[in-house]
Amino acid sequence: MIKRLDNIGVAVTDVRRAVAFFTEKLGLQGQAWSDDGGSVTIGDVSLFIFRTGKTNAVGRTPEFSGNPVGIDHLAFEVDDLDQAIAEMEGKGVVFVHDIVGEKGKFRYRGTQDPDGNMVFVIEKPA
Repeated sequence: MIKRLDNIGVAVTDVRRAVAFFTEKLGLQGQAWSDDGGSVTIGDVSLFIFRTGKTNAVGRTPEFSGNPVGIDHLAFEVDDLDQAIAEMEGKGVVFVHDIVGEKGKFRYRGTQDPDGNMVFVIEKPA
């Protein structure tokens, strides 16, 4: 069902500064798309870097910009999101929001591990 680890989300206070660290200091490939988001690549896995204004937030939710600074989530790619969700629900997984995105485009749905860490299952367009 799970195909591969696609990305690790990192919540930061300054996207451009974080991307500069990973690219200029560590030599990774990437870019800031805006002040709100960017990514760097390590092999075929990405660090999805996004801005948060909540340095004192406690819990994590699918609303990225309200989460605390730090490692935010793991995102696992699947071939068929609907099938993967059905299998996971059959095993007792409870999702914390509806599917985001349209069929044929990038889509995802999130759950939480037993300690409240966000875990997303994603489907990329063919």
